[in-house]
Amino acid sequence: MILRLPTEDQRKALCDLIHEAFVELRYLPEDQAHDLAYAFHNMPKEMYGWETWSVDVSRARLAHYQTKHQANLGFDYVDAFDAIFDKRSGER
Repeated sequence: MILRLPTEDQRKALCDLIHEAFVELRYLPEDQAHDLAYAFHNMPKEMYGWETWSVDVSRARLAHYQTKHQANLGFDYVDAFDAIFDKRSGER
């Protein structure tokens, strides 16, 4: 399997997504804040070559968070993530 790391533009967009999560963390109940932090905590290392990067795994963490906290969602992380790795771009 060939590990295909995000491009520079994708990494910048992921940094914006992580920023959004940090902003939202300040306003979430403790258990939801924990789950959002868990969804993102490895992403910075993975996207720069921790040798575990996977678009599908990263997306699955975000989808799990959103499914678990459907009743109190703010920002749509899965939709934003999908926009970064648009299937039509061939980068997925």
